[in-house]
Amino acid sequence: MKIKIAVIGSSDFCQHTEQLAGARKDIELNWYHYDEPSEAPLLLQSLKPCDAILFSGSLPFFYSKKLLDNLSIPVVYLQQDETAVAITLLQLSVQNQQDLSRVSIDVREQAYIDHVLNDLGQSIKLPFVHLLQDDEQITNITSFHKTLSLQGKTDMAITSVHAVFEQLQHQNIQARKMIDPESTILRSIDQAKQQVLLQKSNSAQIAVGIVKTTSQQRDIEASIAKIATIMQARWSVQSGNYTLYTSMGNIESALKNKDFLSVFQKLDATAKMAFGCGESIIDATVNADFALNFIQKIDGHCFYVLDSNKKLHGPFPQSDVTVEMKTTEPVLVQMAEKTKLSPANISKLIQYSQTRQTKQFSANDLAIYLVVSRRTAERTLKKLVEFEYAKIIGEEMTYRQGRPRALYEFTFPAYY
Repeated sequence: MKIKIAVIGSSDFCQHTEQLAGARKDIELNWYHYDEPSEAPLLLQSLKPCDAILFSGSLPFFYSKKLLDNLSIPVVYLQQDETAVAITLLQLSVQNQQDLSRVSIDVREQAYIDHVLNDLGQSIKLPFVHLLQDDEQITNITSFHKTLSLQGKTDMAITSVHAVFEQLQHQNIQARKMIDPESTILRSIDQAKQQVLLQKSNSAQIAVGIVKTTSQQRDIEASIAKIATIMQARWSVQSGNYTLYTSMGNIESALKNKDFLSVFQKLDATAKMAFGCGESIIDATVNADFALNFIQKIDGHCFYVLDSNKKLHGPFPQSDVTVEMKTTEPVLVQMAEKTKLSPANISKLIQYSQTRQTKQFSANDLAIYLVVSRRTAERTLKKLVEFEYAKIIGEEMTYRQGRPRALYEFTFPAYY
């Protein structure tokens, strides 16, 4: 079965993509042309059914971001890199003998320029660089190049945006399009294909939902029937507790369905719900039961999803945070054995370390993040300090009278 990919870009990009991959037997490409990147959201509304979307660049992608949040298919955009910058500059320098210090260029990241210049030993200079912003107006980019040209500071404009290239040409300003390397285009197409295959594999996994009644005063069977319809699930009831049988893909779709969330809210103070998935009904049921027991009163009315890789997602609808419920990295396995902390708590500590702007924190800061008491956070930190996974680096005075609070810093590897 062919993977259907919708390609959204300029006519030039779509034509180039068709030449490179139009004859492939494993994919089917459907092209949607725009004159300007800002037209991409309108094209999205006219897409035929497809498995993935490929944008020609970051601008059309970010123009469409709000609409993409509601889609359940993979979305990829052609990411500019040092190769594109290097090839374009090389062509100008070799074929046109262009003085690169008199070139204006727009790119997504300054690093692309810096890396190329570093590799060349800073032998050339590119003083006129414009960094593309999300949702940026095309006129702003055109104005950047035009102004420099009219001031006599540049002889050539290099642009990453096809619409800017056309506007500059109409105004008789020398311009070149950034070259999209063939390897980058083909890699992006393959990336979209692989994401589709992975999503289809995950979506097909068996999923089980458990709804456990907490109040006998209300009949929730009508709500269960609605949830089952939305999830395309079969359901059964035993002793007032309900079990739903569906797939992971149907659960993912339901999470974006307002009707499903509305029905779930009506179960407040009436029932608890959780989902699990796995390679068999038994595995999925065990995971669903685990996720159900993970719900705490402090979470409020919510539900969790435990996937086949023992990753806990939620609490929905408040959050879609993912917590690792198993540890396989040797360093983290050793950490769990020494401290006796659960994989879930270690996963939360890693997430906490990664998300903080500053590395210093107090027990109270950690308690707020973990949604536990300060005393519990202090016990956790005591274990970490004891086995040298954290260290005390100072103190901070409180606003009220009392002892200064210790400041901590993690010492374990935080990126896995």
